Amino acid sequence: MVIAVKHRNTSDKLKNSFVFMGVLLCSLSATAAGFDYTPTIVQINKHQQSDTVGFNLVDGAYKLFYKYILDGSVKLWDSPAKKIQITPEALQSIEKQNDLDFRQSEDLFVYEYWKLYKKDFEFQVIGFSFFARNDKRDKVNFGYIDASDVQSLLSRVVIATNINGPTNLSYWHALMSKSYQFNIAKFGNVDLVKNPSLAFDLKRDIFNSRKIKTNKYVITPTKEVEYFVYPSVDSSTGSYYLCHAIESYYNSNRHTYYNETPAPSVNYLDINTKLKVTRIDVSEIWMKNERNQISYTPQRIRIYINEVPMPEISVLDLSKKSILIQFRPINEFLKEKEFKYTLKRVNFEPIYGYEADEIKTALYTKDWNKIQYTPPKTLKNKRN
Repeated sequence: MVIAVKHRNTSDKLKNSFVFMGVLLCSLSATAAGFDYTPTIVQINKHQQSDTVGFNLVDGAYKLFYKYILDGSVKLWDSPAKKIQITPEALQSIEKQNDLDFRQSEDLFVYEYWKLYKKDFEFQVIGFSFFARNDKRDKVNFGYIDASDVQSLLSRVVIATNINGPTNLSYWHALMSKSYQFNIAKFGNVDLVKNPSLAFDLKRDIFNSRKIKTNKYVITPTKEVEYFVYPSVDSSTGSYYLCHAIESYYNSNRHTYYNETPAPSVNYLDINTKLKVTRIDVSEIWMKNERNQISYTPQRIRIYINEVPMPEISVLDLSKKSILIQFRPINEFLKEKEFKYTLKRVNFEPIYGYEADEIKTALYTKDWNKIQYTPPKTLKNKRN
C-alpha cells in the first residue's frame, strides 16, 4: 500500500507528524503518535566526519574490533543471522584475497531499532556490519559483530579525541551520542539510499527537533589538559612560588626524594648539591558549565629535579605531603591558575610551542568544539 502525502506545502503539519508521514511513505504500519520498534541501518563514513565532532568513530572502531577479532575475544559472523563464524584466519584470508586491510575500511554499518512514542524517541544498537570495496570495486563482506558481544568492550575503552572533543569518552558513549555525521541507509524494509531526501528529513526532524526527546548520550564539555611550568627568576610570581615550595620540601626531606626517584639527579652522598625544581608537568580535567565557566581538577604531576624527571604521581598523593604555596594547598593553588603555564597537550592532541598561547586563549574564549588547530603531520598524535 502506498499513501501519497503532500508534504512540500504543508510544512506546519510536517513539523508535527514528520515521522508518521515518513513511515506511511515507507509502507509501514504506524499511528499518529509515532512508530513502534523499527529495524534501521545507519551508515557512518570515515571521510564525512568533521573535526568539530572531536573523534572518528569509524577509524577507531575498525582498529579496535580488528585487535580483538584476531585474538579471538570477539566473534565475527558472516551476517546478522549468525549462521557461520568467520575465524581470525578466515578474515585475514579475505583481506589477502582482496588486497584490503580491514582497519582501513571507510564505512561502518550500525544495525539499530528505532521507536517513537508521542514525543519520546529511543534507539537501540543491535550490531555492526563491515564492508569494503577492492580495486575492482567489488563489494567485500568482512562480516558482522553482535552488539551484545562488544558492549562491555566499547564501554570500557576510551576513544581517541582531538582538541575539539571531550576527554574520557568511551566508544559506547561516542556511539550513543549521535553527534557524528551519519546517514540512514535503511528504515524498516525501505532502502533509503534510493531516497536520500526522506532519509535526511527523518534524521533532521528527530535529532534536531527541540520537541522530541531522545535517549542519545549527552556529552559533557570536558578536556584533558596537560601543561608545563618553568620556575621564574622573579620571586613575586606564581610559577616561582609553585616551584620553590616543592623544591624546599624535597631539600628538607631528601630521603623522600631518593625513595621516590629510581634515577636521582644527585647522588645521595652529595649533600652539598641543592635539589632544584627545573620544570613541572601537570595534567588536569577541565570542565565547562552552561555559563561557560571553567573548573579545573588536577590529576597527575611530574616534577623535574635538576632536569631529571621524577616518576609521575597523582596530585592527591603530592597534596598529602602538606606542601603549602602562599598558604594554600598545592591542589587549590593549581586550580586558581595564578602562574604562567604552557600547554603541552589537549586530549590526545599534542600542542606545539608556536601555537600554545593561541590555543590556551581559544580554550577560554571559543566554543570547545570549534578550536582550529593543525598539528605538524610529521609528529604523531599520542599521549606522552
